[in-house]
Amino acid sequence: MTFVNARDILGVIYNSKSGNTSLKWRQIKRNNGKVTGEASANSLTNLSESGVLTMDWVDNYLKKKSEETKTKEVTS
Repeated sequence: MTFVNARDILGVIYNSKSGNTSLKWRQIKRNNGKVTGEASANSLTNLSESGVLTMDWVDNYLKKKSEETKTKEVTS
């Protein structure tokens, strides 16, 4: 994964070589945007280490996914 400084980017589409990550980022306002897609654990690590994601965001995401998994196990 390579990060570059750029201006006036409206969107970014990223697909990993392994196929485990497929992300789309769309600009909403100035430097703010929305990311959608599926990311592997390795991609989340790379994004957090590069400063794209905060560790608080990653922790909240992992808690949410853990709760979803527990809910699915109970209802199955």
